[in-house]
Amino acid sequence: MNFCGLDVGTSGVKAVVFDETGKIIAQAEGPYVLELKSDGTRTLEAADLWEKTKTVLRAVAASTNGQIDAVAVSSFGEAFVCLDENDKEISEVMLFTDQRGEKEYFEAMKRSSDLEIAQVCGLPPSMTYSISKILYLKENRQEIYKKTKRMLLIEDFVNYRLTGLAVGDHSVACRTMLFDVHKREWSSTLFEKFDVDKSKFSQMVYTGTVIGTLRKEAAKQTGLPENLKVIAGGHDQPMAAVGAGAGIYGTVCGMGTSECMTPVFRGAIPAEVTLESCMSSEPMWADDIYCSLAYNVTSGLSIKWFYDVFASESAKPPYALFEENLPKKPTKIMVQPYAMGSGTPYNDHKARFAIIGTDAGTTRYDIYKAVMEGLALDGRLNRDALKTGSVEVDGLVCVGGGAQSRPWLQIKADVLQAEVKTLECKEAGALGCAIVCATALGCYDSIEQAGGAMSRIKDTFEPDKSNKAFYDEKYELYKQLHGDLAKYSGFAARLG
Repeated sequence: MNFCGLDVGTSGVKAVVFDETGKIIAQAEGPYVLELKSDGTRTLEAADLWEKTKTVLRAVAASTNGQIDAVAVSSFGEAFVCLDENDKEISEVMLFTDQRGEKEYFEAMKRSSDLEIAQVCGLPPSMTYSISKILYLKENRQEIYKKTKRMLLIEDFVNYRLTGLAVGDHSVACRTMLFDVHKREWSSTLFEKFDVDKSKFSQMVYTGTVIGTLRKEAAKQTGLPENLKVIAGGHDQPMAAVGAGAGIYGTVCGMGTSECMTPVFRGAIPAEVTLESCMSSEPMWADDIYCSLAYNVTSGLSIKWFYDVFASESAKPPYALFEENLPKKPTKIMVQPYAMGSGTPYNDHKARFAIIGTDAGTTRYDIYKAVMEGLALDGRLNRDALKTGSVEVDGLVCVGGGAQSRPWLQIKADVLQAEVKTLECKEAGALGCAIVCATALGCYDSIEQAGGAMSRIKDTFEPDKSNKAFYDEKYELYKQLHGDLAKYSGFAARLG
């Protein structure tokens, strides 16, 4: 059997077809246009997203002569698509970084509390979730909100276009701040408190549920067979965790524009710990299985910034230039790696990038290594925050573009003093979808079994024990850095 993982990201969509052993047999990708404006709006067009999705599905259908048995979607979270009674898209997709809705969010939170959100939703309260954008639309775009018959998250939007059924999964529902992660259902209490119409939202099911088969129109548009099964997938980071072996190899660490550690564990993190550490409990494929998202929002962006500033005139690819000249020893330079605000555990949108400890002998290669060390130290900070919720991160399985950097992976191993592994498959989110499909269609008895069979380790980086004492000392200083720099970050953020 063959399974298609459809990875719908913020900048483009990928379709990857795997056989039941996890081998890639076809793939295609299509970027879409993002609107990033100076006023803080961050959007894309839902119609463009769907057109690119059809394009990549047509490509893999042609490559496999339509021999695909099931498809599941991995999607970015927080965003949604509004459809009218004629199923036409009537609003742009506001990304999680879109700054609209702040005022509406804080006004609405007067009717709830941080503790209630943590207890019900398993989330640290934040205006980045869907609720702020929904409230913005309701208050400022009333003509759109009133015409909206369906408010579909990205996964259920694609599922709806494929099957005609408005169905998503629990993990994407969680990112709205309207979903009860313990009861696995929409929270009627929160819908009432926030005065949002629950009837506009999709049915939410467990990851791995068979939703249905393709509509005739979708089969015609994509070249896929009508009997192809559409399976409930999930939010992108949990699906990457499934693709990295469903937790059996360690905690997946997605290294892209942002960086996210996604441990899989049993039993939700206590609400009080969620509020203290900003660590969420996101529902996965079974009642007692959750994951958390411990992240740096600008990891890959920090590396790109460095290349743009320090390697713009290089004839070599930037990564080659810097990795060939990387200092062998750890650096004395301290970097706070928050190019546009921090992720967990601070969730501080004012935090800014900082470099401390340079002198007249410092080279750009020293700074490059220090940036990677700073990102690794931030990962260690998040690992310790997870420990407060009894979630252990013993080792990492790194995926994404950053995982191609062997020096960076070794730095991670040294800073964390833990094994760091990579996968043979570079498309962890799509592979997670294939694993879910293979389980749903009976090729494997469980997602864990399928993860162990279809996901394979490529390389393992062992920590250099001779660097332990140095990085332990540097980490103790790093833990104080955010507080020490708070006034300066606030000053920089105020000036833009």
